Amino acid sequence: MSRPSEVYVRPMSAEEHDWVHRLYQQTTHVGLKSRCHIILLSAERYSVPQIASLLFSSEDTVARCIHEFNRSGLEGILPQERVGRPAKITEEYLKTLLELVESAPRDLDYPFSTWTAELLAMALKERTGLEVSESSVRRSLHGQGYSMQRPVLSVSSPDPEYEQKVERLQELQRRAEAGEIDLYYEDEVDLALLPGVMRCWSKQGQQRKIETPRQNNKQYGAGLIHWVTGKLYWATSDHKNNALFRSVLAQVVEPAPLQPVRKKYIVVDNYRIHFAKPVQAFLDEHQEEIELVCLPTYSPKLNPVERFWKHLRRQVTHNHFFQTMERLMEAVLSCFQDMAASPDLVHRVAALAA
Repeated sequence: MSRPSEVYVRPMSAEEHDWVHRLYQQTTHVGLKSRCHIILLSAERYSVPQIASLLFSSEDTVARCIHEFNRSGLEGILPQERVGRPAKITEEYLKTLLELVESAPRDLDYPFSTWTAELLAMALKERTGLEVSESSVRRSLHGQGYSMQRPVLSVSSPDPEYEQKVERLQELQRRAEAGEIDLYYEDEVDLALLPGVMRCWSKQGQQRKIETPRQNNKQYGAGLIHWVTGKLYWATSDHKNNALFRSVLAQVVEPAPLQPVRKKYIVVDNYRIHFAKPVQAFLDEHQEEIELVCLPTYSPKLNPVERFWKHLRRQVTHNHFFQTMERLMEAVLSCFQDMAASPDLVHRVAALAA
């Protein structure tokens, strides 16, 4: 018998390796994640002592995991039921379950639109012949990191030049990361006295109440973020107009440069204020320095400033009634100032260049 230190995982097919890697990335089961980690490290020819040292585990535990996988495949490392019956969770079962739950039922010719545990169990029986309970389906999905969540509505961009515009953005991002140009993203936000709401800790049965104004008021903000550094520029106004846009745009113009400056590309959406005549006059005046780049229509996910606004709302405008617009704007400006002083934080919340 080979010594534990000489034990390695058997050769795996590409599909088998992908499944182990997927389980490792998605599962919330601590034991299963550890076993997948062992298998993946052993496949990279790490020895049992090396794996045990890396994962703070015993050599016997590592060797036993490898033996179980070599003997039984994926089923050998999956969490087992605590009853005496053999586990019904097989590679085929898990693969089919994940394929089903990631698909729309009607796309598979089922006469319903939403999966329930009962319907998934029925579909699994049809496709694999295995008769599993609803609770087994739930446990399997929970083990893969799934939970019941409310979907969000989305709209696909109808822009006929969507792919070309995305490719140009990607090229500008590469050039910005190489230091050839400066790339910025810009967007506007409505700042309403009416609070937004988000989930918060509340005692069961006692839903928290947030006061609302008798009459809503609004002001507006504009934000501009450097793609590489996370440097933040902002402006606020009583009106959402081209003057607000120009006021934040002007902040990146270098006064009377003594030598040629790097071209600045400003990515904006298709809102009309970005193309007003005063904006065009400003761009004509600084045409050697600034150029606007349009996002595809209906594609807010491509603009990292949208993620910054979500952070701002969570920090300031959600779950709190400020009583007056002056108090709200004080909090908003304070948040702007704090964020501008922490470009690394802006970088993280806006998910900018790696």
